[in-house]
Amino acid sequence: MVVEKIQIETSEIDLKDAQIFKAIFNMFYPRAYAFTLKLLRDEVVSADITQEAFLYMWEKAYRFPDLISFKSYLYSCLKNKTLNYIRDHRVERNMKELEDVFVDDVSIDHLVIEHELKARILEEINKLSDVKREIMLLRMKGYSYDEISEELSLSINTIKTHKKQAYKDLKIHLSDYKQCLLVLVSLFVACFCN
Repeated sequence: MVVEKIQIETSEIDLKDAQIFKAIFNMFYPRAYAFTLKLLRDEVVSADITQEAFLYMWEKAYRFPDLISFKSYLYSCLKNKTLNYIRDHRVERNMKELEDVFVDDVSIDHLVIEHELKARILEEINKLSDVKREIMLLRMKGYSYDEISEELSLSINTIKTHKKQAYKDLKIHLSDYKQCLLVLVSLFVACFCN
């Protein structure tokens, strides 16, 4: 799987090739499903729409010059199929909620980037030592240093030291995502500071 992932990330993606399609499907289905589920909040319909998007791409036998082009097309396809479902089935939704999700492509890009960054950060947090991982997860849940100290039976200074070391480890392991973080910050500034 690692070899497949490296080949997919560094080469043209030809969905006519059954092996490449299978690898792409296995790699992106969970993300695509989570994306659609976040929009519709219906597990069955989200699974159907996600499968329809992949089936559509398989039938059209698209070729993509790189992984970024593929992701962009996949999420656009999911967005369009979701909008079509809402239109065709007259799903009653709060209009404000739809505006928030589908205002423009920047919103979709932001959701995609946010989803992938969260997944990547959690993946790296799960690789930390047990104590560092527990501290980071509890902090993410909003626990204070006192609450973490009580929960893990550690001193506050020990917790702060482990957290500082965890941040250093994460910074090293997430260095390849620095550009994504810059894009996310740029999007945030463009959307909320203008």
